[in-house]
Amino acid sequence: MKKTIAVTTSTYPNYSGSEAIEGIAKAGFKYIEMASAPAYFEHIPRPENGVSKEIVDKVLKECSDHGLTLQCVAGHTRMMKADTVVNFKKVLDFANLAGVKFVTTDAGEVKCKEDEKKFYADIKEIADYAKDKSITVCLEMHGNWCNTGKIGAEIIKTINHPNIKLNYDTANVVFYGNTRPEEDMKYALPYMGYVHLKESGNGKFGEWNFPALGEGVLDFDKIFDMLKQFDGPGSVEIEFDGKEHSLEEINEAVRKSYVFLKNKGMVD
Repeated sequence: MKKTIAVTTSTYPNYSGSEAIEGIAKAGFKYIEMASAPAYFEHIPRPENGVSKEIVDKVLKECSDHGLTLQCVAGHTRMMKADTVVNFKKVLDFANLAGVKFVTTDAGEVKCKEDEKKFYADIKEIADYAKDKSITVCLEMHGNWCNTGKIGAEIIKTINHPNIKLNYDTANVVFYGNTRPEEDMKYALPYMGYVHLKESGNGKFGEWNFPALGEGVLDFDKIFDMLKQFDGPGSVEIEFDGKEHSLEEINEAVRKSYVFLKNKGMVD
């Protein structure tokens, strides 16, 4: 069961987009998810500063020069802000010019009913804009609100828009949602547009520990069996222990993850 599996460049938080591209390509991957999360990592030029064919083509060329296809753009940290809709539309403009059909994002900090009201109003406007560009926006399991597949499924049902789906993150449901993907993913599957394959180092709620695939406690055989019901793409994400790691360490973890996926028959 082979899938188009990328690596998200948030795996390289303290390094440039160019360094991420090189490392991901050398590991053997053919697809990439490039992250734009202001104040955290900006591996594409920040869309809010202007989107043009020239800017986008430069990114695409660097990817293609390394044998990579830009599969997804991660547009995190923009939801639940005063200028959410305007800024997120710029991310969608970038994805559209790049020919990218998937954009991932967190839902933002939703803490009360008024926050929920703003979130649903913003996401409806974003969804309609995405539909015009044939892009699917995928909400990640992240934070204290949209943090499990079971909860995320209800949020997607409430939004009720074909261009808003879930980005199921296999380790974030442990870290944020105190559940296991082996049991929780079944709720999300009908509503998923994308998947983040991320390992949990110890399976403990609230402990930041995301090593290379196969070096933690998640049962990926069961997860991959469940993913037979999902025909969409995904990305690997590695975040280690929250401490700074060398470029060589990150590249080695990406390489190990590729070998793991290849041995499981998930990539060529």
